[in-house]
Amino acid sequence: MSKDTGIARRFYPADSLKSPRFTGPYTFARLPHTRDLEGVDALFIGIPFDGGVIFRSGARFGPASVRQASLLLRLYNPYLRVRPFDALNVADYGDIDTVPGNIEATYQSISRELGPIHARGITPLVCGGDHSITLPLLREASKVYGRLSLIHVDAHLDMVEQHFSQKYTHGTVFRRAYEEGLIDPYKSVHVGVRGSLYSEDEISSVESLGFRVIAMMSVEEMGIEAVCSEIKRIAGGGPVYLSFDIDACDPSCAPGTGTPEVGGLTSREALKLLHGLAGLGFVGFDLVEVAPPYDHGEITAYLAANIIYNFLCLKAFTKKG
Repeated sequence: MSKDTGIARRFYPADSLKSPRFTGPYTFARLPHTRDLEGVDALFIGIPFDGGVIFRSGARFGPASVRQASLLLRLYNPYLRVRPFDALNVADYGDIDTVPGNIEATYQSISRELGPIHARGITPLVCGGDHSITLPLLREASKVYGRLSLIHVDAHLDMVEQHFSQKYTHGTVFRRAYEEGLIDPYKSVHVGVRGSLYSEDEISSVESLGFRVIAMMSVEEMGIEAVCSEIKRIAGGGPVYLSFDIDACDPSCAPGTGTPEVGGLTSREALKLLHGLAGLGFVGFDLVEVAPPYDHGEITAYLAANIIYNFLCLKAFTKKG
């Protein structure tokens, strides 16, 4: 629905005090659906593609499950003290058409849609899909903003050289982004890495390229507030892209994912981490790897919807400041 605030085409969520949440078409946070970019500040965008996975598929159903879980979102964030839908004109763009089984054709489709969005200065709030979708998102953002500071929250580095002789998978995305010059490694951070590794030098080899790696063991030792301070020290001062893999969270909080790793962030820690990043110059966000076939009681989808809501609140916080 629209809200009369003196701005033409002002979008606003449906009023859940007057209209039951289970009525009407499912859009993110009950926002209007549009592909008209005029006057829009931010867009929820679904990319239902999981052709880049190397283990369990199912993330193609992520956007649909997150939209449904988002019906419970409300208008005010008491942690960041912002009303995101007042600060920003936000809509649900719908899903980008993907090409099942063809990752490079899907990349072309993503680029066609995201290029005009970034060119207008609109902030995308992207819901995947597997992590392979992040590469074309970074390509289009970097065309407008230059080399990006990357905040990558994930159980895995996703910097493998290749899988099965394939350059493009959900585990190679940041290797390709580094090679293509899309991200500045000296202003980029991988957070939450844990579990068994391919080799003893997997982390050190990434650090040798300039990236800061804050493994989950270090998150425990430092505490969330110190981690946020370190991230802001490294990534601040320029355009920032935040990519959040839901498997950064412990399987007890997010079982619905294709590559779970035990010992991760709790849902409370994940949200506290996001709140601690307020004030950075975010130009794009994505939340990936929600795989509903492995979810239980929709707890992964609810967490993912709240993470994306907090992406929006981070952007609103910056505008408010």
